[in-house]
Amino acid sequence: MIIVYRYVIIDSEQRTGMDNMSKWLKVGINVVVILANFIIVAASVGFLWPIGYLYWGVKGNVARSVWKNDSFLRYSGSHRPTASVIASFPNWPYVLLMAIGGAILMGAAIWFCLTLRKLLKSLAAEDYFSVANVELVRKLVYAECYMVFSNILIAGGNQLTSTWLDGYNNGVLSQTWSDVADSVVGVVVLAVIYVTYSRAMSIKAENDLTV
Repeated sequence: MIIVYRYVIIDSEQRTGMDNMSKWLKVGINVVVILANFIIVAASVGFLWPIGYLYWGVKGNVARSVWKNDSFLRYSGSHRPTASVIASFPNWPYVLLMAIGGAILMGAAIWFCLTLRKLLKSLAAEDYFSVANVELVRKLVYAECYMVFSNILIAGGNQLTSTWLDGYNNGVLSQTWSDVADSVVGVVVLAVIYVTYSRAMSIKAENDLTV
């Protein structure tokens, strides 16, 4: 009788611990989902920046617009660019790099967050192992790859202003080559997660067949 009583107490404590862990897991997932929703809204508004770069291109005087922009900071000891430097600035290559890179970045960020939100909701429903989840993780890898590509374009555009105008972008779309390297690391991490998750699914499927 005492042994049974102790077993009931231990089992009850284990269940309580698991319920608490599940509760905190769901709270954490809800927080991340809220953050993802915020990023989706911010990225949707962020499409205004690529449009702004295209407007600069159509308007002309791109170098002068960049130089006068509040988010463009000059290197220490830099001087105002001469008329010849402004005239030689590659206006449309810069505009296209920033506009296309920015548009891809915003689209990839929205895709990433929408996919992440679906995956987290699936996990919150305790659907840990499913083919749909594996597909969602694969989409996260693809979205991150698009971010790498967009960062390369944006970093190239910012390199032009750094070389010609002796300054750097400190506002939106300020990615540099170090950001490209960081995003590549992100792809590698997600790819490892995808491969591990896929392998776990394969093992689970094999075990289900043998049972």
